[in-house]
Amino acid sequence: MRPVTRAAVVAAVSILLLVACSPSGEGASPSGRGATSPPPTTAMSSASPAPSAACAPTTVAIDPGHNPVPIDDFDPVTGVAEIDYPNGAEDRDVFAVAEQVRDMLVGFGYRVILLKRAVGESVTYRQRVQRAAGATIAVSIHTSPGVNAVFAQRVGLYREGTGADGRQLRVTFTNRATAARSERYAHAVAEQRTRIEGHPVAVRDNDFGGRAPLWSGNIPVIALIADTVPWVYNEFGTPDAGGSTGLPRARLDAYARGLVAGVRSAVPVCVTSR
Repeated sequence: MRPVTRAAVVAAVSILLLVACSPSGEGASPSGRGATSPPPTTAMSSASPAPSAACAPTTVAIDPGHNPVPIDDFDPVTGVAEIDYPNGAEDRDVFAVAEQVRDMLVGFGYRVILLKRAVGESVTYRQRVQRAAGATIAVSIHTSPGVNAVFAQRVGLYREGTGADGRQLRVTFTNRATAARSERYAHAVAEQRTRIEGHPVAVRDNDFGGRAPLWSGNIPVIALIADTVPWVYNEFGTPDAGGSTGLPRARLDAYARGLVAGVRSAVPVCVTSR
């Protein structure tokens, strides 16, 4: 064996010092090379999206009720009668509420689609539903004296009347997944409207009996034919105002704020997509 030189001793000591000062004693691989330790996780990692995740704004469809000219036709998909009409002050009132709801939701980060783009725009129920395609929630806005309610889509609700061919037709809502979301969203909206408007707002079925030429039944036509978009249909009024009788601006403001709070309670401002 050759004698150990001073240079060899210095080299061996240097190597030992380098190993001892490495960042982690567990960082050595089986081959003897140093392996890099994984970076520490942060407290936000479990609750926040990864840096590469995109947060897409939730789309909300807002449907201000009524039409500037009478519509009396049949839905080309389901055959149900599409009957709409102007209703005096309600047309202006609900459009003003819709614009306020839109502006507030956009301010919170939502993407908003107005299904009727101006008070004077004529648009059928089917056209409104087509514009709402892909929305997470759709909100119809109406007024009626003494009526403060929210109407959800429910399996089995229907409209019935004489079809385009002269025969009796019954169109029934059947989409269970959409109905479940509509029911959940409707209760969230009703709860927030009750809190902000200062009076009870119930979730219930509608009643179109005895309102000819409207078909009989218990669901608004627009909610009936929107089978893939969860629809939340709203009525608001005071004992002596609503519908064709205009409502005070302060009451419409409360209605708008209640709807905004309801949407925010029902659906998140954005959805994470990876």
